Amino acid sequence: MKQVFVEAIGSKVSSIGFGCASLGSRIGARQGIETLERAYEAGVTWYDVAPSYGDGMAESIWGEFASRKRDRVCVCTKVGMRPPNTPTAMRLLKPLSRMAIAVVPALKQYASRVRPTPFKVPLSAELIRSSVEESLGRLRTDYVDVLALHRATAEELVREDIIRAVERVVQDGKARAISVAGDLEAGMTALKESLPYRLVQIANTPLKPNLAKLKARAHRHRTFVTHGTFSGLDRIVAKFNTRKEILAALGDLGYRGSPNEVAIAFLADYAFATNSAGVTLVSMFKKEHLDFNLRRLKSDPTPEHLNAVAAALDMGVTDRSTGEPPGFSNDSFQNR
Repeated sequence: MKQVFVEAIGSKVSSIGFGCASLGSRIGARQGIETLERAYEAGVTWYDVAPSYGDGMAESIWGEFASRKRDRVCVCTKVGMRPPNTPTAMRLLKPLSRMAIAVVPALKQYASRVRPTPFKVPLSAELIRSSVEESLGRLRTDYVDVLALHRATAEELVREDIIRAVERVVQDGKARAISVAGDLEAGMTALKESLPYRLVQIANTPLKPNLAKLKARAHRHRTFVTHGTFSGLDRIVAKFNTRKEILAALGDLGYRGSPNEVAIAFLADYAFATNSAGVTLVSMFKKEHLDFNLRRLKSDPTPEHLNAVAAALDMGVTDRSTGEPPGFSNDSFQNR
């Protein structure tokens, strides 16, 4: 497992992080612990949870998993999003729903439509204090490695009471570092040297290259945690099907399989290559998903090639001299 050094916590961690958003909802406790253990045995040491994840169950399940290995794993939890108010009947039916989906996977889309969604709450010093204490209880630990402000607005990040509250959390030893998990505007704000945020968590895909925009700004002593690796898959597959030259060029780079398989491999490579010094979050509740991510992590693609493909996928802008998207040419796709 490749490791990266996170200066804010003074530790090396796995470059692949386990995203636990479905832990406790789509994935039950028993299966969840089994998959967390499997990832740990494969070298995964970074786990991402939140009070709102898994209909409010993710932290408790992770706490059971980590109870005997707390000093060997790192956890990031969050504050700012609340779990949905799930009706009692729906909670009781959840195990039956998971079994039904396992038998008929097509039912998953219908289950997602009726499941209540988490909601954002305004940040305050009291909310931060109480949320941290509640999370520590569920996680069965006296500290978290990273506390992230979840979908915080740029205005919240610079408020004096918020800054004092998160600094107090670190001073009291309840968190080793503070992060911002949000959109591009929040990420840009978090990079300001005067603010206490040492990690930025942001979605990053070829269709929304947020990380490149953040890296273009000064960000000394910052670590990036990216997610959303496979979002936009359908759009990219559609572009592969309409622009065969991109698919052929990827074939020249060694990508094989159907357009869907090539797109999945390309998205994974893009995620790992663009954030090679940080942590990339992926969901790995199936063994084949864990194995796939470990294989792609070892593929070590050339970022220049991936960026050229990403530019070719951007159909919104074309080079007037060639009629092609910027960065796209036959020379861009020479074999490695």
